[in-house]
Amino acid sequence: MRGVMRSLVALTLSVLALGSAHAQEPSDPPPPPQDVVLGSAEARLEIIEYGSYACPHCGHFHENNWHMINSEFVETGQVRFIFRPIVTPPEQMAAAGAFLSYCVGDERYYDAVDLLFMEQPNIIEGMRNREDVLGIYARIAGALGRTQDEMLACFNDEANNTRLMSNLYQASLDGVRGTPSFLFNGVLLSSQQVDGEYIFIYGEEPLIINGDRVPAEFTEDSFRRIILHFLTESDSD
Repeated sequence: MRGVMRSLVALTLSVLALGSAHAQEPSDPPPPPQDVVLGSAEARLEIIEYGSYACPHCGHFHENNWHMINSEFVETGQVRFIFRPIVTPPEQMAAAGAFLSYCVGDERYYDAVDLLFMEQPNIIEGMRNREDVLGIYARIAGALGRTQDEMLACFNDEANNTRLMSNLYQASLDGVRGTPSFLFNGVLLSSQQVDGEYIFIYGEEPLIINGDRVPAEFTEDSFRRIILHFLTESDSD
């Protein structure tokens, strides 16, 4: 597994370099992201999540919010959702998750997202203890109908690296500085400390709901409130 992980690090070096390449406006940028879209094309609100399989905050967000987002808003046709993975340290873990999710095909992509975040604590613990975590990835792949050999082939597929490069390049264009970050109908929702309090920033201004600045909390109630706010705004446009 160490050899596999070293090869993942080598593959993602170009991805990480691209994160700062936006300032130089590369003459040959990667293609646009190849997103897997969940939900109706007619949905009033599109949410794009930039997340990393190596990011514990992303794992907590998924655990606390994904069922609510999917059942209350995606399956009811109100929201179109995209999970767009990018790379954060440890890079090999982030890349392995992204490549595995691409390996299973669009029809099982969000099943892979779910399983990878469910297993995230076990992978982090295994890496911390210098254990062989290949078995965890193989177990996820097997649950999604892929053999270990197929999974390893995905880890070494240059097309998957290009796909990840596209995500990170687009993230730099979108102003993403950390994970998880979100675009609501193409506008970045981020967090920032203002007057000693972390609040959500929508575009360049504090997000205001019912006259109040919104604390930067990723609880289920808080994120539901934000989604309902943007759905209401889309009704009034």
